[in-house]
Amino acid sequence: MHEEMESKFKSNSAKIALFTIMTAVTVVANLIMVPMPQPLAQYDLSPVLILSLGVLMNPILALVTIATAMGIGVGYKMVLYGFPPVYVIGAMLVRGTEAAFISYLVRMKKQDETISVSRWEILAMALGTVWETLGFYSIDFLLFGGAAASVSLLTIIDIVFIPLAIGVLVGLRKSLKIRYLI
Repeated sequence: MHEEMESKFKSNSAKIALFTIMTAVTVVANLIMVPMPQPLAQYDLSPVLILSLGVLMNPILALVTIATAMGIGVGYKMVLYGFPPVYVIGAMLVRGTEAAFISYLVRMKKQDETISVSRWEILAMALGTVWETLGFYSIDFLLFGGAAASVSLLTIIDIVFIPLAIGVLVGLRKSLKIRYLI
């Protein structure tokens, strides 16, 4: 059953459909915003999908899906709320590579064929969150200096989304009877 189900996501049309659906879901999660006190602007639910898709997709598709979703979601926020354009580029670069990094780490180690989430996958998601934090910090440090960049260190809080991502992973694996989408 496992091999049968995964093979449905191997054709080009299935990959395009998967990319489109996962991009749309991630954009919606990015637009579900919780206002935060200054100097933070808002918090959104996209980290749940970034972490989950980092595990479920191969590195290239994870990178392209998340980078595209961040471009659309953060681009919309740029137009609607006046976010600086550099936020769009930063979100695409940092969060896209975060998903690819998680995917790469997950695939370094052979996984069981169960619906559970392995310790290695959880560690990969935690390391992905550290990668994201350091990525945002580095870009902000180069563009705005150390004081402004220090606010970016607060993105480490995305680690709180790992339990939600675990729930998404188990739910998708159970319902689709697969370990990875592609």
